[in-house]
Amino acid sequence: MKTKHLNIISSYLDVNPIMINSALVSAQNRVRYYWTNIPNVVQPKDNDTYLEDIWSGGKEITDIFFTMKIGTMSYLKSRGAVQELSQKNKCLTGGGQNIANSGATNIKIAKSYFKLTPTECERLQTVPDNYTDHVSNSQRYKMLGNGWTVDVIAHIFKSLKTKPSPKVDKPQCLIPWNELQTDITIGCESSQNQSQ
Repeated sequence: MKTKHLNIISSYLDVNPIMINSALVSAQNRVRYYWTNIPNVVQPKDNDTYLEDIWSGGKEITDIFFTMKIGTMSYLKSRGAVQELSQKNKCLTGGGQNIANSGATNIKIAKSYFKLTPTECERLQTVPDNYTDHVSNSQRYKMLGNGWTVDVIAHIFKSLKTKPSPKVDKPQCLIPWNELQTDITIGCESSQNQSQ
C-alpha cells in the first residue's frame, strides 16, 4: 500500500495501523495492515506452520504445467512462485479459478507439480475445513483470497479487556405465549419487579 493511502486511511480513522504477516499464525505469507483502537495489540507469536502442516495431497497439475505455452504470462507466473512443502505459501489473492496459473499455490514435489485444494487454502487462512464448501471451487478460492486470516483477527481481539457483566434477570412476559395476539404490545419486566 502506498504511504499516501496509508496516511489517508489513518487520518480518517484517527488511529495508526499495525502490520501483521499471517505467516506468524499460518503457512502463508500475507502481510496486511490492520487499523484498530484496541490497545496493546502486538505481533503474534510465530507458530512455525509450513505447507507440510496443511498439506493433504493437493491436486496434481503436472500435465497442465508442462503444456503451457512458453513465454506466456501464465507460463511465467506459474513457474515464478512454485514452493516446496518445507516453505510458507505465497499470498492467496482473489483470482478464483486462475489460482494455479498465478503460481500462488503451486507446489513442487520431486518432478510433479500440484496446486492447493480449496480445503488446503482454507487452512492457509485458518478457516475450518470445508467452511466454504457450499459454493463452487472457483468461488471458494475467490472468497479465501479476499478474506482475512482468522487467527490474525482472533489475535487482535485477544487484546480486548473484558469486564464481567452485571447479573440481569431474564425478562418475564406478563401474558402467556399461548394467549398472545399480534395486534397488542406486550409489556415485560424483570422477575424481581413481578414478585413485589
